[in-house]
Amino acid sequence: MKKEVFNYEMRRAMAKNLWGFSHAYLPGGMTAKPASFHREMVTEIGDPQNRRIEILGFRGSAKSYYGSLALPLWAALEYPDRYPFIVLIGDKFSQASQKIANIKNELDHNFALKNDYGVVIGSNPEKWKLEGPEWQKQNLVLSNGVRIIARSRGQKIRGLLHRYARPSLVVVDDPEDLEWVKTKENRDKSEQWLLGEVVPGMEERQGKLLLIGNLLHADGLLARMKPKMQKVLEYSLIKDYVGSDWEGMWNHCTWQSKYPTRTSLKKQADLVGPVSFAREYLLRIVAEEGQIIKPEDIHYYDEEKIPEYPSTGLVGHGVDLAYSRKQSADFTAVVSGAVLYVDGDNLYETGKMPKIFVWSGPYHKKVLLHQLIDYLKILFSKFRFSMFYVEGNGPQKGMVDEIERALLPVKSMQPKGDQWARLQVVAQYIKNGTVVFPRTGCEELLQEVFGLGTEAHDDLVSGLCYLVIGLVEAGLHLPTIGMVEM
Repeated sequence: MKKEVFNYEMRRAMAKNLWGFSHAYLPGGMTAKPASFHREMVTEIGDPQNRRIEILGFRGSAKSYYGSLALPLWAALEYPDRYPFIVLIGDKFSQASQKIANIKNELDHNFALKNDYGVVIGSNPEKWKLEGPEWQKQNLVLSNGVRIIARSRGQKIRGLLHRYARPSLVVVDDPEDLEWVKTKENRDKSEQWLLGEVVPGMEERQGKLLLIGNLLHADGLLARMKPKMQKVLEYSLIKDYVGSDWEGMWNHCTWQSKYPTRTSLKKQADLVGPVSFAREYLLRIVAEEGQIIKPEDIHYYDEEKIPEYPSTGLVGHGVDLAYSRKQSADFTAVVSGAVLYVDGDNLYETGKMPKIFVWSGPYHKKVLLHQLIDYLKILFSKFRFSMFYVEGNGPQKGMVDEIERALLPVKSMQPKGDQWARLQVVAQYIKNGTVVFPRTGCEELLQEVFGLGTEAHDDLVSGLCYLVIGLVEAGLHLPTIGMVEM
């Protein structure tokens, strides 16, 4: 993009808002003429009323240019009283440090900045020095008193003070990568850090949090934070188009000055590959290769239409036993459900098409055997006509015997094959709608199903498999699953 030259009066007038500041002082940062969505993005980022804002933008959309360079500079120079303490956070420390280095480079070499804001340090712009102990890779103190520091995901934020100020502007840019989001433990850590460390550590009255990135995982940090944010803006490279031909995609391209022809758009897609293009440019959550069940395979039901205590005799509880309470051990899982018969939207107990209704809120804890048995007794007291389908292999055999001694109806499941093979068999019932799930209350279970092989635990998947297999064997008029002996 060609640099525009403004005189002092024009620059100072433009700098009162982030959009004007960006183009008056940082005109060389854009590689092409700004798109129409950029003005909306920058206006929302710079609005002090938007204290919790998330930007999901395609790779190269300039979200980091505006959010991690222009915004901190503008906040520090134009509104130092409002934003005296700025924190830039990246996935890794080197990424956050580079953002501060970019800011320092502008302060050191951008003549317009040095000339116009020289009053911050005195009349002579050459006195603007950022060396010595106050300039480090992670710690920059301007002569107007504003401190800018770098942090990586997971680092301490709560309790940080600059003079009397807590962090007043926090920019979290690409906090996760594809490897990190593969496991639920990592995704939990990210959320716990942000909500337990970053947010409580910010200035309460007017502190501003900006999240920048895209959706690497359906359960990643930016996906989890969407409902918690004041405003979420999404910018895909291709907008409102469902076709796959390049002419149609280019006609709906949101930044045509960057991709001026369909050939240039296709060239970029070919360069990064179809999976990365869908994830990074079209903002689609792409399933891992080999995923057995995908989110679009799930069929849902409305819980209010289901009786709380169905009188049908086919009520089941799939139980996966854990025999250790160590931090790294699996959980004990109980996934419950019932067979009901449907005809359109009507429910019957017999005589129509059978479906397995998985109940919300599966049991998922690290417990001792006697605690589990107490829970199973509660279930049995509510549903007298129910059966517990419990893995009976290896160490679990003795635990199954203990459940039987508690006078609970148990069928010992003898699984053949590994978890992957069992889910592949059960998947046919999930995909054709025989197994249906509540709209809420099974999020953790479904995440394990979608991420089997990448999640650290698969206990709920085991419980689901035993539930479905057990109920099918117990009387559903469907082909028998030969994967399990009882």
